[in-house]
Amino acid sequence: MAVAIHRGAVGPGGSVVHETGTRKRDCSFEQANVKKLTGSSVHPYRTGPFRQLLVRIASGLLFACLASVVLAQSPPVQTKTFLWKIASPTAMVHLLGSVHVASQDIYPLDPRIESAFQRAQTLVLETSLDPAAQVQAGQKLAAAGIYPPGDSIDLHLDRDTLGLLQQRLKKSGAPFTTVRSYRPWFVAVIVVLAEMQRLGYHPHLGIDTYFAERAKDRKRIVGLETIDEQVALFSGMSDTLQEGMLKDALTKLDELGALMAKAQSQWRTGDAKAIDELMVAPMRRDFPDVFQRLFVDRNRKMATAIEGYLKTTGEYFVVVGSGHLIGPEGILDLLQAKSYMPVQQ
Repeated sequence: MAVAIHRGAVGPGGSVVHETGTRKRDCSFEQANVKKLTGSSVHPYRTGPFRQLLVRIASGLLFACLASVVLAQSPPVQTKTFLWKIASPTAMVHLLGSVHVASQDIYPLDPRIESAFQRAQTLVLETSLDPAAQVQAGQKLAAAGIYPPGDSIDLHLDRDTLGLLQQRLKKSGAPFTTVRSYRPWFVAVIVVLAEMQRLGYHPHLGIDTYFAERAKDRKRIVGLETIDEQVALFSGMSDTLQEGMLKDALTKLDELGALMAKAQSQWRTGDAKAIDELMVAPMRRDFPDVFQRLFVDRNRKMATAIEGYLKTTGEYFVVVGSGHLIGPEGILDLLQAKSYMPVQQ
């Protein structure tokens, strides 16, 4: 579960003001309430970690990030990792399944991962993680996550889902006004992030962020997707799909700790099949439209890009969410269908 995020214009006193046509809405009243959900008095649009997480979720990891959020430790050298090597006559791609939201315990990484990164001349990420791009992504995604004046989330949810949301808010001590103006997918992001942080996991400790910082001024850095492509994942999402995402997040939130514990050993040993069965396969089965939109369509584009790298020269270190690599129609499967031979490290 995957899977970020955003800034509005800052008004007097540090409040966040959202532009909607010619009308401005001062959201300073929301800021105190959001603290009860996220554990911070800073509005989620304005925090770097939250902005980073929403970008990841916009990359299709609202669900899959749960599979890649693991209580990771450096694995024994005898085990496999979530790193694959793909060679062509002229190039080499090192393909790493990312842990987007992690604890400090994930470091240091396995030496095989570090060595592959050192050899590569180019770092490839799902999207650009430089500060300017993050701010731009945050602004666009925040705008996509807020209803226009006169509309609200309670007008778009059925009674059961609205009841689950109200129960969660009550448990958190936050009033419904905290999320009234947010779209369902955006609320799902907030509640999942709050629980992750409560459990000690943070997006700024994610592997892709780690390598982006290390590659700065040292390697060429490219993104597989643009900001507009990521925003489109949500701006075109139907109410039905959004509600399904929110309901799934709310009903499974209390299981997150146990899920992470189970996923831990699977990720550490590079057990792609087990993680696919644990986290990705249920979404493939229960949310086929979401899976098609957030994974299959994007996996095909990513695999095509990786094939393009293999037709050039040099070494590439590609970091994408673990959920994109594995299972039927995952990137590894798609590359194998084109006669490439990924070798797990």
